[in-house]
This record gives sequence, C-alpha cells and structure tokens, in this order.
Amino acid sequence: MDAAELKTVLDQHAQWLKGGQAGGQDGKRADFTGQDLRGADLVGRDLRHADFREADLSNCKLDRAILSGCNLTGTLLRNTSMRGAVLEGADLSNADLRMADLMGAQLEKADFWRTNLNGCRISPDNLHAVLRCRH
Repeated sequence: MDAAELKTVLDQHAQWLKGGQAGGQDGKRADFTGQDLRGADLVGRDLRHADFREADLSNCKLDRAILSGCNLTGTLLRNTSMRGAVLEGADLSNADLRMADLMGAQLEKADFWRTNLNGCRISPDNLHAVLRCRH
C-alpha cells in the first residue's frame, strides 16, 4: 500500500469513527487485511476496530496508537514500536511480535493466543495480561 492509499484509508477510518458527522461523509472502517505496511508511521493514530489480519507491520511506529478492538490475527509486528499503545481487547492471536517494544502499552483483555513474543519488550506490570491469554 503506497502513502496516498494509506492516507485515504486513514482519513476514511477517522470519518467512520466520528460516525459520519464531519463533512457529511460516513467514512469506512479501515481494512488492511494482507497489506504491506512495513515501516509506516502511525504514531498516535486512532485505529480502533481496524482490521489488520495477516498484514505486515514490521518496523512500524505505533507508539501511543489506539488499537482497541483491532483484529491483528496473524499480523507481522516484528521490531515494531508500540510504546504506550492501547491494545485493550485487541486480537493478537498467531501474531509475530518478535523484538517488538510494548513498554507502557495497555494490554487488558488482549488475546495473545499462540503469539510469538520472543525478544519482545514488555512492562512487568503487563506481563500478567499476556501470560493469562497464552494457552
């Protein structure tokens, strides 16, 4: 996905989150299924309920991004910075978070079933949330 396409999807998602109030547009929920977003800068973005299934988000900047309720099943998040991100209720099952940085992230009720966390940096306070979800 090129930068122009990404901007369009992000703008439509912002409209969707606002319920179509701004500008009379309804917007559209972001669907990044299978997309190559390697290295994208999504710092601080509100991406609640976006669909990232099987997408490649390796080396992305997702610091302080709001990812509550996102479907991140099977997503590649290798070496991704997610410091302070909100992942409450996100589905990260079968995701690859090797060498990702989750320091300060909010992980309550996130699903980490079969998630690869090798080398992942995570706050000790959040470790219980991750371990509770691993089967």
